[in-house]
Amino acid sequence: MNSLRTLLRRGMVLTSVIALVALMAACSSASESAADGDGGDNTGGGTIAVTDGAAELSAADIAFDANVIQAVAGEAFTITFTNNDSAPHNVAIYTEEGGEEIVVGDVIDGGATTEVQVDALEAGEYFFVCDIHPGEMSGSVVVEG
Repeated sequence: MNSLRTLLRRGMVLTSVIALVALMAACSSASESAADGDGGDNTGGGTIAVTDGAAELSAADIAFDANVIQAVAGEAFTITFTNNDSAPHNVAIYTEEGGEEIVVGDVIDGGATTEVQVDALEAGEYFFVCDIHPGEMSGSVVVEG
């Protein structure tokens, strides 16, 4: 009788563990699907505006804190990039995803800050990305005016 009771308990524990693992896998998959689209899979939904020729962007948990940088056409600007992550990151701007390089910032380790000088851009939409984690960290530079 004790052995039957023990087997039933083990079966319930095993079933609970399997259900928990399945639930975690489902939540993880749903999060990835919800994050797909413009702005990178793991990039914050915020917008930063270039003000007085400067913008601040940061990274943490393999994500930028914003997925849109707004700039003014014909005006150069500087992105001050702070890496608050343990992984190395950079900021690069291209004409489009997979397009021509406009500027590629230095790769920096966690805890470091660098400046990325961006020459004046024509009005339009450009692609920014961490070249180390392109699938997780990207967004748009929207240039107006």
